[in-house]
Amino acid sequence: MKLKDARENYYFHSGKTSELVRQLALAGIAVVWLFKYEVLGVPKIPAPLLAPLGLIVIGLALDLLQYATATGIWGVFQRRKERAGIGEDVEFTAPPQLNWPALAFFWLKVVSIAAAYYFLLQHLARTVLPQ
Repeated sequence: MKLKDARENYYFHSGKTSELVRQLALAGIAVVWLFKYEVLGVPKIPAPLLAPLGLIVIGLALDLLQYATATGIWGVFQRRKERAGIGEDVEFTAPPQLNWPALAFFWLKVVSIAAAYYFLLQHLARTVLPQ
């Protein structure tokens, strides 16, 4: 295995994780929506589902921040290299710290969605499963 192969595996799995996190977030919102009810014509969400819904929204916001931050950082980095006169085919290294903000947002979104599902599944176990 070469470093290039390990990097490709990392990119594949982190991309797939992000994709699944988004799908789980949308599915979680749909489950919360199933439990909504109306009081005097106003939609309400059961109190125990507010925390998971909040965590899902936070997870989606972190997903956006992950990609927006990485876009900004890498855009500035490549522009600086371009202005420094580095040609298209010139090899150079990038400091690993450039990825740290995006990695932090990546792991925070995974934890946020996992926590949301923990609370969501607890609620489902209490309300849907027979006691």
